[in-house]
Amino acid sequence: MTRLLVAAALIAACRGDGKPKQMKDDAAPSGAASSVSAPAEVPKLPSSPEGEAELKAIGQDIERMRGDKLQRPALVNLLLVRASITGALEDYVEMVAISKAWIADSPKDAGAWKARVQALARVHRFADARAALEKLKPLVPVSGWNDLAATLDEATGSPEKATPVREELAKVLPRPEMITQLAGNLALRGRIADAIALIPKAIAGVHDNSPVLFAWLYFQWGRLYEQKGELARARDHYAEARRRLPGHVEATAHLAATMTATGQDPSGILAEALAENRHPELLALAGKTEEAKQAWERYVVALPEAFSDHAARFYLAGGKDPVRALALAQVNVKNRDTTEARSLVIEAALAANAPAEACSVVDPVIASPQRAQQFIAWRALTACGRKADADKLAATLGIR
Repeated sequence: MTRLLVAAALIAACRGDGKPKQMKDDAAPSGAASSVSAPAEVPKLPSSPEGEAELKAIGQDIERMRGDKLQRPALVNLLLVRASITGALEDYVEMVAISKAWIADSPKDAGAWKARVQALARVHRFADARAALEKLKPLVPVSGWNDLAATLDEATGSPEKATPVREELAKVLPRPEMITQLAGNLALRGRIADAIALIPKAIAGVHDNSPVLFAWLYFQWGRLYEQKGELARARDHYAEARRRLPGHVEATAHLAATMTATGQDPSGILAEALAENRHPELLALAGKTEEAKQAWERYVVALPEAFSDHAARFYLAGGKDPVRALALAQVNVKNRDTTEARSLVIEAALAANAPAEACSVVDPVIASPQRAQQFIAWRALTACGRKADADKLAATLGIR
């Protein structure tokens, strides 16, 4: 049951597109990142069943439910859960296809429309998801769709619209995932300290021991510390997320990146992860550039809205093709015009020696609540020759 309950939370989870800052952090612990005991600065949650066994059970349930129309609600949710853990392209594609067929069979079924919104939101087809949401609204009370609307608002750059929903859900249903979603909303609005302050409240709401839920919580809390710039603490949360659920691709990728940033060698955990899953993110981190390129292109062809941002970051880094990165970043910003998406366009444009492209999207980024994005905006303003604006932003950032 818990693996179904956490599915809605997984839709809203940040996919961790940002890369951690490359800085030394003397707080790095000694020992393996995936040690049995959680580091001292990581909150202690209860013991949980083995994550590998849980992931296997999810796979068995999926196989059992396939072909049974009565099981479609649970099947879509479990595909969502597994896709969010392993990043398997096939699960995303199947989830979208099942929800489409379900709508065709039962156009007045609220469950079908809810599944359709969830599936489309997860693959970043936001306009289609909003259209499906409008079909759902007449079929259910507000409580049946407001969390989905909040997710879409957050994903498309309007977290302030989602705030009342997140606050109400955290109050009425004070479960750890609801409180952590509120923390994520605060972080999107630049209130990182307030977001982190909610972690103890989320811990107090824990009344289950699902490794899927715990890995998700540790990963989300790690993202908060990563955004704050506390990379060692973020790394330790990612390590605990991976310990609870070894197949968690995002946790492994962020763990590897923050290990590198804090002076540790992630090659061991990457080799272990790649033995089970040749995900392009892991391939790129392991330096297997050509294989990663082929994998990312496969993902982008199948689901361009979902993966153009990830692939763009790959081409900006190890893929060493800023022109391709810029093309993908432009696909991403057309799908969701957020300051994060614009920042990615700026980075790619500057790397591709196309300052005019950077200048065309920079203005909203200047006022971003994220310092890292403001720094990217300053780079664009400098390249554009907008000296007065660049100097003003530099003063705000304290870099001159």
